[in-house]
Amino acid sequence: MIFASDLDQTLIYSIRSMRLSQGCPVPAMRVVEKRGKREISYMTLAAIELLKRVADKMMFLPVTTRTVEQFRYITLFQEGIVPSFAVTSNGGNILVKGKIDEEWQRLIKVKLKNEALNGEKILEHFSEIANDEWVHSQHTADGLFHYCLIERDSAPLDELIHFKELIDQQGWKMSLQGRKLYFVPKAVNKWDAVAYIKEKSNREFVAAAGDSLLDLPMLEVADYAIAPIHGELSEVGNPVVKGTIYRTEQKGILAAEDILNQVLQIYKERL
Repeated sequence: MIFASDLDQTLIYSIRSMRLSQGCPVPAMRVVEKRGKREISYMTLAAIELLKRVADKMMFLPVTTRTVEQFRYITLFQEGIVPSFAVTSNGGNILVKGKIDEEWQRLIKVKLKNEALNGEKILEHFSEIANDEWVHSQHTADGLFHYCLIERDSAPLDELIHFKELIDQQGWKMSLQGRKLYFVPKAVNKWDAVAYIKEKSNREFVAAAGDSLLDLPMLEVADYAIAPIHGELSEVGNPVVKGTIYRTEQKGILAAEDILNQVLQIYKERL
């Protein structure tokens, strides 16, 4: 069995994304990501212990939109719970024992050439609606996709909806997660990378978790799928979804515990 999970706002949380209810006691937490002296992301101690149990019983597979470099900032996965495989760059890169899988990289390059408009052309189209009032910065992740840091309240939503429809016809997806606006080729997706690892490792069952539209390709095809009640999948209303996606009862950082308990229960039922 594989447990393939998104990281940010699914298993790990920044202070801003914790969504702790007013008046509720703050759970015991541990820093799982630091950059220099700055603390970035956290998990509850209970979630860490649950994740250790998961990793002991099955393959734990981190699946993240983070770049390779950004993934390596998460100390928990470098020193504590060290996965044999990890999917980064929204499926564009696979790490095997910390090293990039070059065979997968070659496959991705061919798919991008055949299935998606050149990324520079996408940015040219975006420049027609972008301005400094709401776009603070633009970045390219591992040479595979683009994202912007934006002022969400000032963004021209109608124009963004039209832009989303435009790039969809060119083989790209748009996803808005907090203050980050992503443009990602459909050829670079989380499920294709998970399926590749599933075949390589000769596993049969995949439980998956994630909170955003970029997680949907993975959630819709997994044998068991879980999403927190917060996040982009909740904010967009009722996206067209194939299959069943179970929701957590708790939101924010406490949702990770719900997810991990569900995964352990599924493992137990499969014995």
